[in-house]
Amino acid sequence: METLPLDPVVYVRTLRQTRRRRKLLFTTVLAYVPALYVIHAISPTTKAMGTFFGVWLLFLILATILVTVSKCPRCGNYFHTHGMTLLILRKCLHCQLHIGSDELPG
Repeated sequence: METLPLDPVVYVRTLRQTRRRRKLLFTTVLAYVPALYVIHAISPTTKAMGTFFGVWLLFLILATILVTVSKCPRCGNYFHTHGMTLLILRKCLHCQLHIGSDELPG
């Protein structure tokens, strides 16, 4: 396991960015049903529901891409991606750095 030279500011900023991206993804997924209910209450047409689904799907794709390309500040690999596998876990799939760990190693 190779570690990169650590700049404390970049290290903390990168982990915070990864956490924000994860929150965006989870919020996008969890907001779907309540937002669908609101859209249905406002305009129960098929066109409105289809338009909402299309917009939500675009947000979901963008949020997933952002989470996928998040880099680990310790090892420099993708935090949630190992090969073609996307696993949104709390630890880096390469060096096992925890998502909540703001302390610098060593």
